[in-house]
Amino acid sequence: MAQARRRGTYIYFNFTDVAVFGAVVKNGVIKRRAVASLPAGTLQGGWLQPEASLDLIFDSLLTKLKVPRGSQAVLALDGSLVLARKLEIPESVETNQIRGYLFMELGHSIVLPFEEPYFDYTLLEEDGKREIMLYAAPNEAIQQYMQLFKQKHLRLVAAEPQPLATFFGIESLYEVEDSSSVLIWNVNATNHQLIIIEDKVPRLIRSVDTFSSNVWEVEVMEDRLHYRYRLDDAQVEMTLDEMLLEFSRVLDFYRFSLARDQREISRVILAGDFPFQEELVKRFEANFDLRLEQLPEQLEVAPQPIPRAYLPLIGLAIPQKTRINLLPENDVMPKFPLVASLVLLLFGGMIGGYLFWQTDQFADRIETANNQVQIVRALQAESAQSAKQEIAQLKQTVDGLEETPRPAVPTLERITRYLPERGYILQFAYGADHLVTMNAQFETLEELNGFYRQLLTDDVFTGVSLTGITTKTMNEEADVVTSTTIDPATGEEIPTTTITPSADEKTEEPRYIGQFTLSVLPAEVVKGETNEANPDVPKEDGETESATPDGEVTPEDGTGEVVSTEIEEVEDN
Repeated sequence: MAQARRRGTYIYFNFTDVAVFGAVVKNGVIKRRAVASLPAGTLQGGWLQPEASLDLIFDSLLTKLKVPRGSQAVLALDGSLVLARKLEIPESVETNQIRGYLFMELGHSIVLPFEEPYFDYTLLEEDGKREIMLYAAPNEAIQQYMQLFKQKHLRLVAAEPQPLATFFGIESLYEVEDSSSVLIWNVNATNHQLIIIEDKVPRLIRSVDTFSSNVWEVEVMEDRLHYRYRLDDAQVEMTLDEMLLEFSRVLDFYRFSLARDQREISRVILAGDFPFQEELVKRFEANFDLRLEQLPEQLEVAPQPIPRAYLPLIGLAIPQKTRINLLPENDVMPKFPLVASLVLLLFGGMIGGYLFWQTDQFADRIETANNQVQIVRALQAESAQSAKQEIAQLKQTVDGLEETPRPAVPTLERITRYLPERGYILQFAYGADHLVTMNAQFETLEELNGFYRQLLTDDVFTGVSLTGITTKTMNEEADVVTSTTIDPATGEEIPTTTITPSADEKTEEPRYIGQFTLSVLPAEVVKGETNEANPDVPKEDGETESATPDGEVTPEDGTGEVVSTEIEEVEDN
């Protein structure tokens, strides 16, 4: 059971043996309609003949209807192709298992006049029985239509029995009682269908061929078909009698085999575009007591009148809760192609957006990596340049040091020559730019002043300055005691020296400490080492020596006096 399809725009087609009817319907409203006649033998009983050329005729119909490529199409199948039968379903078969049950039983317990049919059904729940109305059609015939629509780039979404479409059209135009039994007699140029409707449910569909298509000359005028019969009237009278006889057979079958509660047919509705309809009505009224209702030539379908021949297309466009669809489920086009397309488009957009985002992120990562590589390269270049500069500066410093060495030791030796006998250098620092700072200890201020004057008069030194004098008292006599202690952690003996003033005599004499700063001329110091500087500067020890009576050698000063070289040890406080 297919769901109703009425939203959007659909193209409806009805193929008969003499013509093809088409209508463009949007939301249940017919927008355009057209019909194209077919040469005799193009269709026979709903079957497309392979040797017949339908392409040009069908193309002209599509042109009249202005059908765009890819439109959704619904087909009304000729009643001669469709078999309708009521079947009882076992109680053990669930409702959602009916289709599977029919697949298993078709060809076995359910015998049809053709193999591998396409089928659909409606469920009938009545009198405590579970029954269905089965509709089936040969798959070869439906495949012909599917191939035709595919070639024309139309999406065939449904194929419904033409008799059912006729009933839906009549039900939409005329009031049909819920508990009535109605017989719809749809008579066309080449066949007629007898459709029995009971309680608004189809109970019987009987389609019988009448005239051959080659006895008619068909002409299209203003979207209507005009027929001209080519044979004699005797053939017409015989065919009309056979049609009335078939009507009587169907009526008797319903009365004695199909009707419930001994029901009778209450209404007979005559539909179709049969050319001899007036003669058929006269014969019917002469043979039957039933009330026969004829559909008018023009059907009032808002907002326009529609020719009676388009009744099946009107029925296809009418909304219904459930509809029959004889297309195979695998070949049915999407019921909501626009929604499906939008979903696919959205899904594709999401995938595309995700891929674009991933690509953008990847590009950002590549750009970031490239920037980092550039930064690393710049840092490496800067580091290499800085290293080169540091090496150059270091080399320059080394070269400078090699070119202008700092003669710290010769300078110290030269300064110590000016110290008095009991004078000492306590601190000595030779700094940058050959700047010397030192602290010297003297016993008297006269000795300190003499040392200061000697430095001022020496050409080796410049900028000699006495920055400060401090006084410090010293004990002349002190007891020195040396002892040992044992380290508890290692067990080693540690010597300890303790100095304490003498208790017998405690005399304190001051010592004077001068702070001096001066600058050194290194070249002059080096010359002084070779005595090439000022000759008044005291000479190195050993330059002038004299022998003492004891055979000792004593240095002489500039005045010829002997300078004592004895070293007096003074204990530090």
